[in-house]
Amino acid sequence: MIFTKKQSVVRSVCDGMSAPVSEIPDEAFALGLLGKGFAQNPETGVFRSPVDGKIENVSKTKHAYSIHTTDNLDVLVHIGVDTVELKGDGFEAMVAEGQNVKAGDIIARVNLDLIRERGFNPITAVLITNPEKIENIAYKFGDTIAGRDQVMFYSLKS
Repeated sequence: MIFTKKQSVVRSVCDGMSAPVSEIPDEAFALGLLGKGFAQNPETGVFRSPVDGKIENVSKTKHAYSIHTTDNLDVLVHIGVDTVELKGDGFEAMVAEGQNVKAGDIIARVNLDLIRERGFNPITAVLITNPEKIENIAYKFGDTIAGRDQVMFYSLKS
């Protein structure tokens, strides 16, 4: 009898192209120093939870969201590069710390035009920040629909 590990997924957070983290113009993300995951180039300003879990942290500037998943992982959704400097301008959190979310629930609304007008790149990082708990990681990059399309696939380590 052959037993295979259950495969889990991380879904797209926004409509737009998904790509390797190496495409993020920020060394910490591009080199995978903050975790394993992917980048997304948003086409619209609606951002959705990529996983089922609990909102652990919403940054004061509303550009970053930490979600503790139902399978005990920590996922970071970081909208834009250096967007912390906007001090919350253009960002609206749709969730609060302690709130349970399902994959596909709206977590933020963002004014992408404002981000670009102020000289920032809205490329978004979606990372598992405790990657030591996962293995057999695979990706499906390309055009995605927020909350629906599966981008990252993994198994939990035993």
